[in-house]
Amino acid sequence: MTKRTIFLALYLLLAFQAFSQSYYYETSWISNSVKYTGFVFFYSDTEALIRIKYFTNGSDKVAQYKGTFKEFTKSDGTKDYFLDGENPLIIRGPESSSYSPDNFYLEEMSDGTFKAYTVDDNAFAGGDITQHMKPALYWINLDPKSVNEGYLDDFINKDEDIYKALLFNNFGELELPIYTNAITAFANGEIEGESVWSVVMSDMGNNSYEKQKIFHSETFPSDWIKTHWDLGYTITSVEFDKTKNTFLLVMSKTSRWGIQSWKLSEFFPKDWINEKWNNGYRITSLAYANGEWVVVMNQNTGYGEQRWKTYNSEIPKEWIEQNWNEGYSITSANYGNGLWAVTMSTESQLGLQSWKTLSEYPLEYIKEKSNDGYDITTIAHGNGKWFVVMSKRSIYDYNTSYSSYSDIPLEWIFKNTRD
Repeated sequence: MTKRTIFLALYLLLAFQAFSQSYYYETSWISNSVKYTGFVFFYSDTEALIRIKYFTNGSDKVAQYKGTFKEFTKSDGTKDYFLDGENPLIIRGPESSSYSPDNFYLEEMSDGTFKAYTVDDNAFAGGDITQHMKPALYWINLDPKSVNEGYLDDFINKDEDIYKALLFNNFGELELPIYTNAITAFANGEIEGESVWSVVMSDMGNNSYEKQKIFHSETFPSDWIKTHWDLGYTITSVEFDKTKNTFLLVMSKTSRWGIQSWKLSEFFPKDWINEKWNNGYRITSLAYANGEWVVVMNQNTGYGEQRWKTYNSEIPKEWIEQNWNEGYSITSANYGNGLWAVTMSTESQLGLQSWKTLSEYPLEYIKEKSNDGYDITTIAHGNGKWFVVMSKRSIYDYNTSYSSYSDIPLEWIFKNTRD
């Protein structure tokens, strides 16, 4: 791994953990007749990722460094803070290029805007920064909707994970190229008022998707779904972040499944499901959001007969065991309005199955069953517990999962699309 890769990975990890608290700024200044323009992305109250674009010696260049607010003592003895730039590297430009990171002092004005001052490390060795700094041309707050592809192209390369992640944060859509692993399941829950996610990724071998897209929205994105149906995508996972009141969908480009349909219903839509069954549809995804069940059904799934059950508070253990004995396998599940909903299907190619409920994410169970050749094929969270279903390996060449608090783990997803 190169020094640049290590550096970027560090910042990506930090930034992804705090996207919901991000702030964007742009600043500019002139030094030695060279104009510098900076994109400043605060991923916490005290830390920022900073990209600087400039033109010098016949080349367009982009530099990157980390900024951290640090305390200093003014000449009058009072304490204040400045944004300390450190660990620079060149993102674009000749390999022989170097960059001295900048330090910023921000003065908040009465209208809530900032007046910025700057000095680089070559001219500032410590002490009272106000004795060395020069005024910047401006320091402005950026509307996230203005931080689009056209804007980011000036500072970030399109193949960088942070480029995709910032667009996802600002516009809700993320495209994942499928190199090896694809998202095959995810689940959201709430633990002590905090959102918790689990994502499952698998190598599907010859059955892999061409591409995947993740989309988040405060309302069910029916128009976005219809647009992507026309582009050859189908819903393969749907969830609802209860603490943020946000839908999260994965749509995958594949020719293996047929026509898709979905239903939002206050009550579990028994009659609609029966009608769709009669037309060759089978349930492929379940979710519960804002007082409504979300049921997704597809044609040409490969499933034979299908059954579903809703059950108060607990997983319907006896019903599952009875259907296992009759050749059915668990193919989807979710929890809502005090009910567990479980779907079981024949001809799923999932083989033997095992399931576990646990308040903590069942890592030891997953490791144990993985060693025995099982993969995670269904996962859900409800009533304070994880529900993890593992199936004897028959459809995946590789299977892995990850659990994280607050936000879906984008950095982990990016890493596993390439592994």
